[in-house]
Amino acid sequence: MIKLANGLKTRVLDTRGDKPTLVLIHGLANAIEIWSRVLPRLTERFRVIAFDLPGFGQADRPVAAYDSAFFVEQLKTLFDTLQIGRAHLVGSSLGASVIVRFSDENLERIDRAVLAAPGGFGRETHPMMRFPALPIVGDWVGRPTPANNRLTLRLAIHDRRKVTPELIEQTNQYARVRGSDLSFVRTLQTGVGLFGVRERDSFELLARRFARPALVVWGRQDRVFPTRQSERAAMLLPLSERLLIDHCGHYPHWEQPEVFATAVDRFLSKGTQA
Repeated sequence: MIKLANGLKTRVLDTRGDKPTLVLIHGLANAIEIWSRVLPRLTERFRVIAFDLPGFGQADRPVAAYDSAFFVEQLKTLFDTLQIGRAHLVGSSLGASVIVRFSDENLERIDRAVLAAPGGFGRETHPMMRFPALPIVGDWVGRPTPANNRLTLRLAIHDRRKVTPELIEQTNQYARVRGSDLSFVRTLQTGVGLFGVRERDSFELLARRFARPALVVWGRQDRVFPTRQSERAAMLLPLSERLLIDHCGHYPHWEQPEVFATAVDRFLSKGTQA
């Protein structure tokens, strides 16, 4: 555990060394462990840094807005705390959206980026993601209970055999930490309303200005954000490539780790100096 420059405590995995730096940013209700299946491959060529976004995993859960500005601050503060000047960034879902938002004032700190199914390139999302926006009862029905966690994982992961008991228990363990109801529900509510994804115009404006090489990755069976949103992402991001992965839902790094890690390695290595 480390204390970030803003006073919040979080868990950081840092392989250190003099290799090019790669920072991993997980998605909603995930933690460092969600990267475990791709870490062995990525650490061969990169200094890999992964951390629990405050609000999730083993990190602090402050009383906060849990909006895009909050998460951008956490990524910026991680850079500042670890004295990272510039790095490759790989983000999943919420984490990928944070990268785009982070670029607004920190583009010079990004080398290349891999964006795995970020929200913001379309209004549509699964109805389950909209439940917390319901008036009066939204805070209650959106809580990360064991039943809701199982449903969420089955929504995100295409092959149910990969919704392992270990992943379910880990998700439940972190959801039991005090403050998790607030962080989970507020993160959803600030990102998704009753009519779908919020703040798309400002997000797409930043995407158009994202003057860094970006690899857009989507699972063909993604039920959280439809695969067709990857087409708009590739159209708006000025220096982008697109990869669609078969037999894969919302977590390509978990469901298809070899395919994902190989693609990330190849893409980031294009911009890596020996």
